[in-house]
Amino acid sequence: MSEKPTELELPRLDKLDIFRNVAPEVMEHVIRQARRRALQKGELLFNVGDAADALYVIASGRIRIWTVSAAGVEVTLNVQVAGAIFGEIGMLDGGARTAGASAMSPTELITISRNSFFGALDRDSQLARNVTALLCQRLRWTAARMEDAVLRPAPQRLARLLGHLVQDHSRRTPRGQEITIKLTQGELAQWTAMSRESLNKLLNRWIDEGVVWQEKGVLTICKLDQLEDLAESDE
Repeated sequence: MSEKPTELELPRLDKLDIFRNVAPEVMEHVIRQARRRALQKGELLFNVGDAADALYVIASGRIRIWTVSAAGVEVTLNVQVAGAIFGEIGMLDGGARTAGASAMSPTELITISRNSFFGALDRDSQLARNVTALLCQRLRWTAARMEDAVLRPAPQRLARLLGHLVQDHSRRTPRGQEITIKLTQGELAQWTAMSRESLNKLLNRWIDEGVVWQEKGVLTICKLDQLEDLAESDE
């Protein structure tokens, strides 16, 4: 782990929704006090229950957000990629972290301290409006995640997850929509609260049916319409 001052130019942060239309002088204040932090693959950024004193922006790499079930099993809540913001809840209320965060690949973060962020909030009300919008988005996402975990069967959970990945992290290829985030079956199983064996069996079935294709750990959705039907099915 390393931490040092940023060498970022203004547009790097002010293009993010949370800083959109914030006054340039306020952004300059944020950037001057921001720090860069490098993580190696598998390195823990923070654990459940840790003190929260910073907001993070991913400059490069991937971060897995996870929690621990009552049975002591890690469950993936989300995977964040370059440009994503996370850690805002604990940073804002000063409470303990409610989830853990670990690097899935070599990752570089921009760290914005609580004191720096609150100083910017005091200087520009636009930032407060942006934060309110972000928190509303998080609440909607959490409600949808809870619905998936509690009310939907495993095939539907997996189909919905793949649909979200297609929407946010895919590119068009001759075979179909290739998911650009490379996830192991273990990571997909954690994310969907399935056993690895169940996930493997289901993926193989969908491969046989031509819905998806998997090669060297890369998933491609060949029949997006059929995947969308599966996401709404109660099979």
